[in-house]
Amino acid sequence: MTKLFLAITFFATTLMPADTKKPMATPFLSGGDVSEIPEVEAGGGKYFYKGKHEDPFVLMKKAGWNFVRFRIWNQPRGGWCDKDQTLKLAKRAHAQGIEVSLDFHYSDWWADPGKQNKPAAWKDLSFADLEKAVYDYTKDVVSAMIAQGTPPYMVQVGNEILGGMLWPEGKASSNDPEQWRRLAKLLNSGIKAVKDAQGKHKILTMIHLDRGGDNKTAVWWFDHLHAQKVQYDTIGLSFYPWWHGSLADFEKNVNDLATRYKKDIYIVEVAYPWGKDERPGPHVYNGDKVEPGYPQTPDGQAKFLAKVIEIIKKMPDSRGKGILYWAPTWIPSPKEHSPYTNLATFDEKGLALPSVDVLGVKN
Repeated sequence: MTKLFLAITFFATTLMPADTKKPMATPFLSGGDVSEIPEVEAGGGKYFYKGKHEDPFVLMKKAGWNFVRFRIWNQPRGGWCDKDQTLKLAKRAHAQGIEVSLDFHYSDWWADPGKQNKPAAWKDLSFADLEKAVYDYTKDVVSAMIAQGTPPYMVQVGNEILGGMLWPEGKASSNDPEQWRRLAKLLNSGIKAVKDAQGKHKILTMIHLDRGGDNKTAVWWFDHLHAQKVQYDTIGLSFYPWWHGSLADFEKNVNDLATRYKKDIYIVEVAYPWGKDERPGPHVYNGDKVEPGYPQTPDGQAKFLAKVIEIIKKMPDSRGKGILYWAPTWIPSPKEHSPYTNLATFDEKGLALPSVDVLGVKN
């Protein structure tokens, strides 16, 4: 009787319908956009963690990072951030068990709120052919990622597209319905490409704005997008406090967006200075506009980042799912000074700052 009872219990348990089992919790994803690593390494730059020189992806794993992002440019100068380089980086990340997000700029160079220039190869295409180019290029890259055994966790269809993308055809900077219809068609082409390529993999799609602390503009934008019924999965935001408002503005905005649109939210770009860069030349940010109570020191940077993570994790309905620090690894090398030196999470010698550990996931 005992053996029979155990056998019946075993089969009853193992044959239990899947939907009666407790679903697995989605892990909090944390790391950074580390697209600059190949250029830094090519210039002789090195990274150190706890006093030891490390391969940067091994270092990330040791620090507890589980998420990285790579931007993709179509035909960039020097080959940095093209398809081939992205595939190589994805292998390095996956070898350490780190999830990858792809960030399509749909440009040969930087795309952001101030510029969304088409790739040179697409400049004379009709709108219908531009839609097809977005689909074909996106599907080609995602399929190549899957084929080499490194499927992306998430794909951004465009980068900081407050004013639309692929200008002038995809520009959307007013209330003109026709502008939004065109932008929606381009976005839908990229989203469809991801879904058609994913096969057995569930790859999330993201729409990315730069309005981390600007609730009024973010709501205006997403209301227009939702009117077009674009079927994306997640919202991505950038938050740079010297451009996008205070921590209070940021918290108010993300909490409202999470409640209003019922979408999971990732902060896919954030940064804070650990000091001033005393070397001459261009700087991404080298000013004095910082959050009160968070000085421009390594500890101040770490404290600021910890507060951002706290806000994300406290979003309504657990909608805050992750964070990506922007360019944490963009450090100077013997061949080239970085304009981002004072904003990275490593100092000018490549030594890990406290923020590297703050970005580590603590389970």
